[in-house]
Amino acid sequence: MVEVVLLFGSNDTHAADIVNRAVEVVSLTVGKIERLSGEYVSEAYGFTSEREFVNRAAVITTSCDAYEVLRRINLIEALLGRDRDEERRISAQRNEMYASRPIDIDIIFYGDKTFDDQRLTIPYHFLYEREYALQPVAEVAGQWRHAALTLTPSEALAILERRATEISR
Repeated sequence: MVEVVLLFGSNDTHAADIVNRAVEVVSLTVGKIERLSGEYVSEAYGFTSEREFVNRAAVITTSCDAYEVLRRINLIEALLGRDRDEERRISAQRNEMYASRPIDIDIIFYGDKTFDDQRLTIPYHFLYEREYALQPVAEVAGQWRHAALTLTPSEALAILERRATEISR
């Protein structure tokens, strides 16, 4: 068994319900939920959206390898209405990095393993840059010490928050 940290996000009109449904399906098909963060609300990142995102993080234990976790969470996303081709079309049409989506599930950590190929980048490559990811991850895995990273999620979040405070002065 391995501990895995997942990040869930949605900016659908029923975002909280969809995120909670995704957590439920993950618990049935991917692994046991050990810890689950509260809900965090954030603005869209990399595109314009009228709706905010709801984000949650979970620590799960699973017997699946990382690629099987990815396969299963991609199936869950599709089951809950995610259409990546449509997202690419919309983001290209609007000349933006991303587009709205009913659900997004990212693998933040897979034990202490590192992956960097066309299918997987673990640890999650934008974790330290994105407060919307760090907040829920720090709640459930704040002291996670990954060999590929110099800071824990809690330490990285404190730095981001300190920078935001300095900028707002």
